[in-house]
Amino acid sequence: MNQRPLHGTAELLRLIHNLIRLGTIAEVDHRAARVRVRAGKLLTAWRPWIECRPGTTRDWDPPTVGEQVVLLSPGGDPAGAVVLAGLFSSAHPATADLATLCRRLFPDGGLFEYDHENSVLRIKLPGRIEIEAPGGTAWLGDIDHQGDMARQGSYAQQGGELTHNGVNVSATTTRTAAWCPAAARAEGPCNDRHERHHRPPPGPP
Repeated sequence: MNQRPLHGTAELLRLIHNLIRLGTIAEVDHRAARVRVRAGKLLTAWRPWIECRPGTTRDWDPPTVGEQVVLLSPGGDPAGAVVLAGLFSSAHPATADLATLCRRLFPDGGLFEYDHENSVLRIKLPGRIEIEAPGGTAWLGDIDHQGDMARQGSYAQQGGELTHNGVNVSATTTRTAAWCPAAARAEGPCNDRHERHHRPPPGPP
């Protein structure tokens, strides 16, 4: 008894061809997290793209129009396809050519990279950095700061000295200038270390 094949040869070839196709992002719906992909004459329906993490830990890095992608269609049906981004193209070439560099370049010129040959993390932004950490931040190491600084709240320092234009303005020097009549008359801090000179003024009885 002859059995008719479920699909003709042409249909099987079409399904196989559609299993994996290259295409480019044609449209992006950010609210629905869906894209449409153009692959040759085919323009897909709105399909999801593959993110790094979509569970309790969630990433958000939507594809952009013109970005080259891979269209994965289970069973060869593009109606059920998912979109995998990550292919460089002439329109969007690689941002580096070094094996020791991990880099992310943003459309506004912002740059985030780690150079593991020199152990240097670089962040270059045309705007600003905002950090919200109610529990505080902890830094270990020296800080080299250039530019103006505005601060609210108290300041506490343990050890070391505080200098301004080469002049020591740490706690002992500041108290000396406040208590010493000579320092009040002088243009700079008092250098007289005599005990009578630097004894704090008496408080209320």
